[in-house]
Amino acid sequence: MRTFNKAIVDQDATQLLHAFTFISDLCNDNNLRSFVLTYPHFSQALTDAMKDVDNLCKINPDDAGEPEHMIDCLRNALKFLTVLVNLDLYSLRCHHGHVVCICMKASRVCLPEALELFAAIVVQYRDEGCLPKELLSVINDGLPALLVPPALEPGKAGLQWLQVVGALCESIETQERVLQEVSPDTFEDTLYSVLQYTSQNGPVGLEASQQGVVVACRAALSLAPLHNTWSITLNRILAHHQVRKFLCAGLTSSNGTRRRQILQLIKHHYFPSDQMNQVFGESVQSVSDIPSSGGPLEGGGGGGGGEGAESWCAPRLQPAQEHAVDRLVAALTEALHTGKISDIATSSVMELYGYKMTCLEQRLHSHTVALQGASEHMASLQHSLAMLQATNSSQQDVLYTTQMQNEKHKKTIEELHKQLEDAETTLRGFRAKLAAERLDKESQKDNLQKEFKAQLLNIESEMKAREREAEERLKQAEAETKAVQKKLEQQMNKNSELAGVLIKFEERVKQRDKKLEEAAAAEAALRRESEHKDTLIKQLEKTVAERENRLYQVTSQLEEMKRVQEMVAKLMSKSSATPTS
Repeated sequence: MRTFNKAIVDQDATQLLHAFTFISDLCNDNNLRSFVLTYPHFSQALTDAMKDVDNLCKINPDDAGEPEHMIDCLRNALKFLTVLVNLDLYSLRCHHGHVVCICMKASRVCLPEALELFAAIVVQYRDEGCLPKELLSVINDGLPALLVPPALEPGKAGLQWLQVVGALCESIETQERVLQEVSPDTFEDTLYSVLQYTSQNGPVGLEASQQGVVVACRAALSLAPLHNTWSITLNRILAHHQVRKFLCAGLTSSNGTRRRQILQLIKHHYFPSDQMNQVFGESVQSVSDIPSSGGPLEGGGGGGGGEGAESWCAPRLQPAQEHAVDRLVAALTEALHTGKISDIATSSVMELYGYKMTCLEQRLHSHTVALQGASEHMASLQHSLAMLQATNSSQQDVLYTTQMQNEKHKKTIEELHKQLEDAETTLRGFRAKLAAERLDKESQKDNLQKEFKAQLLNIESEMKAREREAEERLKQAEAETKAVQKKLEQQMNKNSELAGVLIKFEERVKQRDKKLEEAAAAEAALRRESEHKDTLIKQLEKTVAERENRLYQVTSQLEEMKRVQEMVAKLMSKSSATPTS
C-alpha cells in the first residue's frame, strides 16, 4: 500500500504495475492470501489514496505531456483497486461509493478496467440480494454512461461490459435499469464481437470466451422472464453454434470454477428442459465414455449434477465404485433419451441430493483435517508440558540452592549487625570531635566576617570615587554629543537646500519631458500629414496613370479612325474612278 500511494502521488506507472503484480500474486497464492486478508490498514491507506486517484482521473491525457504514461498510470491503479475489491473485505465497503465515482470518471479513458472494477463492486452484494441505498443512488446517476456498449473495439472491452450487465442483473433494483438502457440486439452483438475477438488469442482467449458465454447466458436467463424480446434473444444465443460449443467445452473442461458456474445455471433451473437438451444433448454421446467428465455432462442433461460435483471435489473412487457410477450414469442417460425421466424437477432433486452429499463429504474432509491439526496441536502441547515439567524440576533445584544461600546470608547479616554496633560507637566519638571542630570554625567565621566588612568599606569608597570620575566623563560626552548634533543640524539644512535644488531640477526635467512629448506629438502629426500626402500623391499618380492610359487608348482609336478614313477615301476614289472608265 505504501508503494501504491507513493506511485499515485508521483504518477509512476512502473511502480503502480509492480504494486498490482505483487498484490495479485499474493492473492493468487493460497498460502499467502490469508496474510493479505488479515492486513489491518487497508481502509486507512485506501482513504489516503482515494483523493490522489480522483485527481488522476480528472487529468486530461491529451493536455498532459505524455498521454500514454498517464493512461498507463490510471489503468494500473484501476487494476490494483480491482484486486482489493475482489478480496471482499467488509472494511472496504465504505469506499465503494467513491470507487464507483472513479469508475465513471475513468471510463472515458480506460473503459475495460473501469468496467471490470465496477462489476467487481456490484458482485460483492450478490449474496445480499440488494445494493445499499447510498451506492444505488451513485450507480443510478452513472448507469446510462456505463451501460452504453463499447463502440470502438467492442471485442476488447465487451467482456467487461457483459460482466457489468450480468452483475447488475443480480439485483432487482438494477434489473429495470438494464431493461431500459440495454437493448437485446446490442447485447447479442457485443457477445459475438467478444467471441470473434477472443478467438484470436489462443488458450487465454478460449478461457475469456467461456467466461463471456457464461456471463451472457446468466444475464439473458435472468432477463428473459421479464420481457419477451429477451427470451427471443436467449433462444438465438443458445442456438448459436459457438455458444453451444463453449458451454459444452466449459462443462467438460478441467477448470472446476467454470464447471461449477455452468452447473449452478442448470441447478437453479435457469435453463428450460428443451434448451438443456438442445444445448448439452449433442455432447452426451461423445463424452459418456469418459469416467471423470461423465458426471458433469449428465448434470448438463439434468440428471447427474451430484456426480459432476464429486468429480472435482471428492477424492478418487475405487475401481468397482467407478464402474457402478458409470453404469448408473449410463442408465440415467438412456432413461433421459427414451423419455422416462420427463420431469426436470425430479432430476434436479436427485442432483441436489448428490450436491449435498458432496458438500457433506467436503465438510467431513475439512473436519478430519481439523482433527489431524488438533491432534498435532495436542502432541505439541504434550511436548511443551514435558518441557515445562523439566523446567519445573530445574526450578525446584534452583529454589533449594537459593534457600541454602539465604541461610548463609542470614549468618552474614548477623555478623554485619555486630559490625554496625561497633561502627555506631566509633561514630559517636567522631561526632564529639566534629562538635569541637565546629566551635573552632565558628570563631574563624567571626574573624573572617570582620575582615570582610573592612574590605567592603574600602571597596565602597573606591566605587564612589569611580562614580565621580564616570559622571565627569558623562558630562564631557554630553557636551561632545551636543556639538555633533549642531553639526548634524547644519548638515540637515544643507540637505534641505539640496533637496529644494533637486526638486527644481526635477521640475525642469518634467518641463523638458513635456516639451519632448509635445515635440513627439507634433512629429507624429507631421508624419501622419506626410503619410496622408503620400497617399494622396499615390492616388493622384494612379489617376494620372489611368488618364494616360485612357489618352493612349483615345489616340490609338483616333489613329485607327484616320486609317479607316484613309481606307474609305481610297475606296471612294477607286469607286469614282471605275464609272468614269
